[in-house]
Amino acid sequence: MAGGAGRGAAGRASALVPSAAAVLTAAALLVLAVPAAAQSPPRPAPPRLTVRILGYRFAIDLPSAGDTIAARATVVVERLRTGAADTLPLDLVGLVVSGVGGASGAPLPFAYDGRVLRVVLPPAAGPGPDTVGVTYHGRPSDGLVIRVNARGRRSFFADNWPERARHFLPVVDHPGVKAAVSWEIGAPASAEVVANGTPQDIREAPGGRRVWTYVEPHPVPTYTMVIGATDFSVSRHRASVAGSDTTWNEVWAYPEDSAFADERPFRRVAEIVDAGIRIIGPFPYRKLAHVQSATRYGGMENSSAIFYAEGGYVERRMGEGVVRHETAHQWFGDAVTPRDWRHLWLSEGFATYFGPAIAAALDGDSILREDMRVNLEYYVGSRVVDRPVVDSVARDPSGLLDANNYCKGALVLHMLRSEVGDSAFFRGVRAYYRSFRDSSVVSEDFQRVMEEEAGRGLGWFFGQWLHQPGYPRLEAELRVDSAARRATLRVRQVQPAAWGRFRLPRVEVRFLAGETPVGDGAFALEPEEAEQVFTFEMTRAPTSVRIDPEGRMLLTSTLLP
Repeated sequence: MAGGAGRGAAGRASALVPSAAAVLTAAALLVLAVPAAAQSPPRPAPPRLTVRILGYRFAIDLPSAGDTIAARATVVVERLRTGAADTLPLDLVGLVVSGVGGASGAPLPFAYDGRVLRVVLPPAAGPGPDTVGVTYHGRPSDGLVIRVNARGRRSFFADNWPERARHFLPVVDHPGVKAAVSWEIGAPASAEVVANGTPQDIREAPGGRRVWTYVEPHPVPTYTMVIGATDFSVSRHRASVAGSDTTWNEVWAYPEDSAFADERPFRRVAEIVDAGIRIIGPFPYRKLAHVQSATRYGGMENSSAIFYAEGGYVERRMGEGVVRHETAHQWFGDAVTPRDWRHLWLSEGFATYFGPAIAAALDGDSILREDMRVNLEYYVGSRVVDRPVVDSVARDPSGLLDANNYCKGALVLHMLRSEVGDSAFFRGVRAYYRSFRDSSVVSEDFQRVMEEEAGRGLGWFFGQWLHQPGYPRLEAELRVDSAARRATLRVRQVQPAAWGRFRLPRVEVRFLAGETPVGDGAFALEPEEAEQVFTFEMTRAPTSVRIDPEGRMLLTSTLLP
């Protein structure tokens, strides 16, 4: 399988850029454990900017002792208009700004209130890129976690979701504003450094330190822009090769946990990436590092450098499920990003569905069916059934990490697949990824692509499953006329009136005599009718009926005596 990295500088460099022959591993899904700490309210749309953010370059010096960082950020912007001054608002919380300058190095006027840095850009001579440099220092109160890790070693880990990057990076901290990112990280020589993108250089620096450079040219959201630094053992797994694209698969774990990581949760990381490429499309980045870390979440889908909570390693309870879930996020959430937190299901629902879909591609469809059964059970027992998936009154992003965006979001995709058929569904998913890779979206973008591939309108489907709360609760009465060999099924929608009624174009039924199937059929429910009656011809009298026996629908049913 995978070998450990060497301990010297050359060994670390080769671990970062593996040869084309290596191995990878993967597993399933995990709903994020939401901390109780309050988060700032989400902004409903990207802030109005008169410039476009093209990229960030961060040079950060991580201290050998203490928790004060010294840093410089270079923000690359595109001026969208000429002859007018622009103001660039950058989120930055609680640090000290010592200077702001332009491309020529000349100082730029700025105002900083401890939360937002507003930089005044001079009138542009013409459209095109420009740069703003910000020099700053201080002790991050969040975002960059500096602490002793579970194995007793000093560590640095970024942990930015949902809008916490602003505590150590000057950025436009909104999911809809994506940009390329590069890092130049100075750290003690005892530490290995991982970050978004691929490594470009590791060089010695005075005082027993090294400087690590990473570059990610694809635009990513700020909540996935991360660095990690501590004593790692780095193992290389087989690269994933698709046409001219090669993705290096790596596992970064604390030395005590490295063997467990390779043998258990990350045993099949390459196979997982390969399956995702077959199902969805090209992997969005050239590297995928799976990193043991200090994240507050079970897993965090940082672009090309997924961070996992260290406790699962130490306690030897981590499994493949979270690896598949977070790997699926690289396509959905990272490459295709919700423009607004209220469309979070486009990230979490997609990962919750495509994690087990990847498992099904590797191990058989029963895994996906069982996952959807568990998601249905979890959702109907949750506290959020009275709220829609796209929740227009949501104020706290952490409050959206719920059964709506995970479980119901996944079930919506499962039902859509049943509604339009496998061929149109997977064509649509691939077209959606291809069309919106490296950009941000709302639910209507996905709807339009699926309508085009299905060749028909799906407004009713997305309207009821994303914008109505709840789900259909069915009551059914079975009456059998043995002489006429006929079964009559009377079906009512009995969910709360506030949820509304649902259109169900095809609900499958299976008739049984005892436990023996004696017939199959289907019926359609229309929202205008509170009760509908369906008749089925039988060759043998049934004693009971199962509604939606294959678990394709989000519904519950009760058979009345």
